[in-house]
Amino acid sequence: MLVKVYAADAVSKKCIFEWFKRFRDRKEDVKDEPRSGRPPTRTTPDNIERVRRMLADDRRLSLRMIAEELKISLDSVSNIIHEHLQKRKKKVYAFPTLRMSSNV
Repeated sequence: MLVKVYAADAVSKKCIFEWFKRFRDRKEDVKDEPRSGRPPTRTTPDNIERVRRMLADDRRLSLRMIAEELKISLDSVSNIIHEHLQKRKKKVYAFPTLRMSSNV
């Protein structure tokens, strides 16, 4: 019924079930509770710039090589390259060239 009324702005089923669970447990606030854990610190402007410079110097560097050099995780390097630097892997296809003989 919500999708019919609100279309793309409708709340997801998962969210509604979560709210129902909270209301059933006598919690009336729908805001997320603070989470413990360390905030992401490896995707800093300094690390983004360092990865950008490393790739500018040598585009053939692997994620692992960059991660080892900067001492950050592979996931952080991948996130920096794909999300912050907007780089994508190019697919290169190697096909044998056909040479036409002029005598045929």
